[in-house]
Amino acid sequence: MLYDTHCHLNHPQFESDLDQVLARMRDAGVGRCLVAGYDSPSSLIAAELSSMHEDVYAAVGVHPHDADSFNEDIERSLLSLLEHPKVVAVGEIGLDFHYNYSLPKKQILALEAQLRIAQVTNKPVIFHCREAYEPLLEILECAAPIHGVMHCWVGDIDQARRALDMGLYLGFGGMVTFKNASEICDIAAMIPVDSLLLETDAPYLAPTPNRGKRNEPAYIRLVAEKVAAIKEMDMEEVMMRTWENGLTLFHRE
Repeated sequence: MLYDTHCHLNHPQFESDLDQVLARMRDAGVGRCLVAGYDSPSSLIAAELSSMHEDVYAAVGVHPHDADSFNEDIERSLLSLLEHPKVVAVGEIGLDFHYNYSLPKKQILALEAQLRIAQVTNKPVIFHCREAYEPLLEILECAAPIHGVMHCWVGDIDQARRALDMGLYLGFGGMVTFKNASEICDIAAMIPVDSLLLETDAPYLAPTPNRGKRNEPAYIRLVAEKVAAIKEMDMEEVMMRTWENGLTLFHRE
């Protein structure tokens, strides 16, 4: 079984053919997917999808791009959604200093508020990070212990070691199949398999040979195959270990 631990089936790109996407996911041997929210409306849709489909779970949160919108009403909404039995994480949240759609100060305030939500509800966290690894890691080191995953890892090896030292998982998706992703592949090879999660980030970052097309959870198998090759492991072993990692992080009793 495969676990796509990060996808956005709540994205408008899936409105017209979600049933077919889920059918292809199941045919590909994907036993579960985790739909991550990125703002208040998408978090609500993620929770609703988890209610409608047995193999769909949800995370709720406000992405750093939308940090300017974070307020007490949204905080109350997230807390309410986290009472849902299939909402298993806070996310995706974090810092993104590439586009700065929200001011860095607002991003940090929204991140810190949502970290408090995770601590109050005892939920793991899905972290987004782009061009902000140093400030994010510093915040998390001060807030430790934290259970969670660094989604779509693109940091360097030293930063990866700092994340692992905090007990965080690293998530790898379609980027490991790209020709220019040698450093990402080196980190995937270096880290213990017990600290690794597989993801698609659908509809984004489709793996080779589907790069440039809409991504979907069925393509997680291509990611697993590449990770198995990188780590010189049997494909079935990678599937089993990453499945167990997903259960350990997101489905704790």
